[in-house]
Amino acid sequence: MDRTIALSEIKKVVDEAYEAFKSSKEGSVDDLLQGVDDKAFGISVVLTDGTVINKGDVNVASPLGGIIKVPLSTILLSQNSPDELVKKSGKCPCSCGNGAKKEHIHGSHAIRAISAIEPTGDPDSKWNFIENRMIDLMGSAPQLDVKLYESLKKKAADDNLVNALAENGFYLYDDAATSVDISVKARSMTASAEQLATMAATIAADGVNPVSGKIVFDGEIAKNVVGMMAAKGPRKMTLPWNMSVGLPAKSSFGGAVVGVFPGVMGVAAYSPLLMPNRVSEKAAKAIKYIMNKLDISVFQSASLKVDKDK
Repeated sequence: MDRTIALSEIKKVVDEAYEAFKSSKEGSVDDLLQGVDDKAFGISVVLTDGTVINKGDVNVASPLGGIIKVPLSTILLSQNSPDELVKKSGKCPCSCGNGAKKEHIHGSHAIRAISAIEPTGDPDSKWNFIENRMIDLMGSAPQLDVKLYESLKKKAADDNLVNALAENGFYLYDDAATSVDISVKARSMTASAEQLATMAATIAADGVNPVSGKIVFDGEIAKNVVGMMAAKGPRKMTLPWNMSVGLPAKSSFGGAVVGVFPGVMGVAAYSPLLMPNRVSEKAAKAIKYIMNKLDISVFQSASLKVDKDK
């Protein structure tokens, strides 16, 4: 069964979502961030044909935080088969693995993911690979928040993170100090809602950036990237999010939420005001509004198409 929605309808719903939540003052800015405009709010939708729909502050950059796992997954799945990646993910002492639950170490999964990216033993080449992948996905370069990077580096040192990983049995595939530093740097990179929506649209378009036209990765892995996003979801709200929103997504403590609708579009929204679970209040509500108002979900049986002539 096929279903068609008009481009004008998407634009209308994006406008409605922006107007519905722009005045909300719920939530608070993460303590790690400084000098942030708490009134900033933007929504960006990028279709797989390159059409861009923007509303509000779509060019305000915010830290990637947990969203960094999206570009990392495109690299890991390019270098490993899904089965190989599952085996590597299984080397985990936390409650998601087979062993007894150990101390929770924030960011440990991203650190191990970065450690598994080739090349190993060459920090500069590894970072260049990760940075270039982000540029190709977004169509432009994300920027490093130097103050945040230095703050997170200090926290990692104060927490003795390298030794804590070893003491709690977190298996790494590269040097621990290198993996921690690159992870901190990656989480401190900043991108706008439009950049994130473009990244999501690239995944939705099976690895082809719909704005630049560049082939970023083998389209065969796109379904696995989206599957990982659906399995993890925005922080601490995966099940209710998938049921009520129907869009595989990731979130950041910086205030962005980004989602992928395979074959159709990428969606991103930004506001630095966070709920207690560190997910942006406005961004989450805006994306939910858009999906519900359009009555679409990646989990529905209907094949969705966008009619640009309507």
